Amino acid sequence: MCDSRSSRLIAVVVMCLLASALVRAQVDSFPGYALSTATHRVGLSWVQINDPYLSSLQYAGMGLRLELLEQRYLRAGDDRFSMLNRLSGLAAVTMNPASTAQMETVAGAYAFGLRYHYRGIEQLVLLAGANIEADFGVRVNSRNVNNPVNLDIAANLNATLGARYLLPTRRRTLQFDAHTELPFAGVMFVPYPGLSYYELYLSKQLSEAVFFSSFHNRQGAKWSLSVDVPLRRSTLHAAWRYHHTKYQGSGPVFRFDEHSILLGITYDLFRSAGRTRQFPANYIRVL
Repeated sequence: MCDSRSSRLIAVVVMCLLASALVRAQVDSFPGYALSTATHRVGLSWVQINDPYLSSLQYAGMGLRLELLEQRYLRAGDDRFSMLNRLSGLAAVTMNPASTAQMETVAGAYAFGLRYHYRGIEQLVLLAGANIEADFGVRVNSRNVNNPVNLDIAANLNATLGARYLLPTRRRTLQFDAHTELPFAGVMFVPYPGLSYYELYLSKQLSEAVFFSSFHNRQGAKWSLSVDVPLRRSTLHAAWRYHHTKYQGSGPVFRFDEHSILLGITYDLFRSAGRTRQFPANYIRVL
């Protein structure tokens, strides 16, 4: 009787070990699930604006910038290509050199892009790709009685370059990122100074304020340096961002410069299709 019970117990233990090994083998062979890595950051900006439609003077001041970034691999088993979504906004108040008039600016932008990851160097990832970005902004100068409002509307195809360095320390791995964007081609809305929007509408010549943009009439760059520091329950994100744009329609040159210091958090997202969906055993985040 004892031998029979012992043999049954041994058989059960062996079956459990075999089932555990089979499950572990299936998990290890699973290619993984591509998580979305999100970064939310907010910070202060120092802004300089030259808008000849509203004023011939340069305006400078401070603003608040908010950015939401989300990136993930296109396929879980392929760490060469990733996609990036970025939604950003800016609210700023600037003054002229004599501090006798101010210009308020509210702007937003959305970008979607693809990037290639090159991993030929240990702990260093090089990135190259492109994105499509749509910009919309409103500038108000109440001192300009005839034309107090100007719209900043543009759509661009940008080339992107970047580098990501992973620095292992005794307790955590720091991630340093450097990225730049260069406008390549697009369209933009640039009204001629002195011509009001009402006159532009009545003349039925709104198309004359829409221009094809490229290197000949729109130059600029966006630079970003950031670091992600893993903490016990979250990841701290800190960044410096610089945005420079200079463009021209059929009249004078417009210019925008912004320096930003940003702080935020970075975390991973798993999108569940229902209440019964379980968190995947294998997950892959963008590195």
